[in-house]
Amino acid sequence: MATYSFLDEMKIDFLEIINEKSSSAVDVDDLSIDYRASLENLLLKYMALCQSRAALLSRAKSVNDELAMQSALLRLRSYAMGLSSLFDAIADDAEAILKMGEWPELPEGYVLPDCYGNLGND
Repeated sequence: MATYSFLDEMKIDFLEIINEKSSSAVDVDDLSIDYRASLENLLLKYMALCQSRAALLSRAKSVNDELAMQSALLRLRSYAMGLSSLFDAIADDAEAILKMGEWPELPEGYVLPDCYGNLGND
């Protein structure tokens, strides 16, 4: 089974950077990520729900059960939106962090130092 613990590690990093960069106390309830929840667990939950509804859709399609197909599609859409919201929250909070405090200006053509390996080569 795949693990996505990097999501919860990232969440901790976000909180630490927020505390370092913000000039005043930040209420995490005003941010997009639910900092009390495990992002890994949320991702795995929604992935499992999408997988089960995709399996239901396939089975219903094989017997031409349009009501079951419609039900599977509606739920699949809802769970996919949950996944999308999880990643939207990450993007929103990353943007909010970038707007906090002072950051050095990235020079044009900046390349990560070799000490980071190929982590930034994307």
